[in-house]
Amino acid sequence: MSIRHYFSPLLLLFPLSGWATPELSALPPVTENPNNRYTEARMTLGRALFFDNRISASGTMNCASCHLPHQGWTTHTALSPANPGWVERRNSPTLLNVGHNKSLIWDGRAWPLEKQAIGSTKNPVHKGQNIDKLMAIFTADPEMVKMFKAAYDSKPNVADYGKALAVFQRHFIVTGDSPFDLYMKGDKSALSKAAIRGVDLFKGKAGCIDCHHGGNFTDSDFHNVGLKKNTLLDSDAHQKVLQFDTKRTGVKEWETTTIDLGRYLISKNPADKAKFKTPTLRNLADTYPYMHDGRYQTLEQVIEHFNRGGDQTPNQDPRIKPLHLTAAEKQDLLAFLQSLQGTLPKIKMEDWIRQVDASDTVDGEILFKTKGTCVNCHQLNGQGIAGVFPPLANNSHVTAGNGDYVAKTILHGRHGKLEVNGQTFMATMPPIGIQQGLSDAEVAAIASYIRQAWGNQAEGVTEEQVRAQR
Repeated sequence: MSIRHYFSPLLLLFPLSGWATPELSALPPVTENPNNRYTEARMTLGRALFFDNRISASGTMNCASCHLPHQGWTTHTALSPANPGWVERRNSPTLLNVGHNKSLIWDGRAWPLEKQAIGSTKNPVHKGQNIDKLMAIFTADPEMVKMFKAAYDSKPNVADYGKALAVFQRHFIVTGDSPFDLYMKGDKSALSKAAIRGVDLFKGKAGCIDCHHGGNFTDSDFHNVGLKKNTLLDSDAHQKVLQFDTKRTGVKEWETTTIDLGRYLISKNPADKAKFKTPTLRNLADTYPYMHDGRYQTLEQVIEHFNRGGDQTPNQDPRIKPLHLTAAEKQDLLAFLQSLQGTLPKIKMEDWIRQVDASDTVDGEILFKTKGTCVNCHQLNGQGIAGVFPPLANNSHVTAGNGDYVAKTILHGRHGKLEVNGQTFMATMPPIGIQQGLSDAEVAAIASYIRQAWGNQAEGVTEEQVRAQR
């Protein structure tokens, strides 16, 4: 059987005859929420809130910490950043075209957009902010008071906070025409011959269309695609967050939970264990890595997963069977998936990085704990989190060379496996230097502090070295 037998739960109950076959379409205009209509003032407020670090208890995170504009409005790390003291167990779903979604979050716990951001703000794993304290902070900020007044004719309040963020996400984070969209609108030269063959495979032999259909290429349903256990989540830190989330969602067996239960967390239906929401297929080149836990770095790996019929894991949908795609067919399918690459919404760097304030102190230790957000991943004693974030103390990457490695990592982040002193870590560090708008002097100060504190008195890092890594 093909992927179509996994993607279409209705096939268990009804034959295809007499039922509408799923179709593909160009991306339609987003539907406006009649109770939260678009205005420029609401867009302005929502954008400001999206990039405001005050929405986190630590003052080091905002919505863009997990949904980076230059990384497809997700993160290119397998697992997303988390509130200091926690780790994440999932990759951030992209926010591209999120206004078309019918459910939110990998397990569908949040809906609609107006409420989702409020939950993320309060969640200890994400931002851990006291929502009433946050409104008090905004009420004491004359500029924020002015923006709330212009947007909703109100003082800062929780409901309008969620509404403004929803307007920004729904109406700004939208892709433009892809080659596929142009093809569907009549430009038959927009797709290559390989991509056209890929469409036929997508709708036929591979059967992807039964789950990935419509304009946003998702049915917004939940499926167990047969992913083997992710050993990265075996670490104590990840087991802690898995059990915390399982307990807070009311699962009775939370103490014995060792895997991400997906949709089961919400439905409590055993048939939903390890089911996750169907992601959009648009702009896949921008939104890697793939799957709910970011385990696959390339589309070729994803195609191969389905071609082999999954990993034959517990509760895997029995309709996922080997596809027997040839090498040429895999390439055609890939060509079609790549044709879904639409233009990204344009946003100025200064709109989303945290600007350097004149009052900021260029002190490596202070920056390590605050704006540099290093404490999110590394403890103040130089230790990390076993299997996830390596220690800084006695780290050969810290002590070796002249500090270029440390500066480059602060600027650009890292993802994938990292070997430190004979141990393997999954370094999922975002590009904090760019994300937080750190100056060359600030990056150099943090790098020097790390090397001098935990690099056996290694020398400092100069601003010239930092500029060379930008």
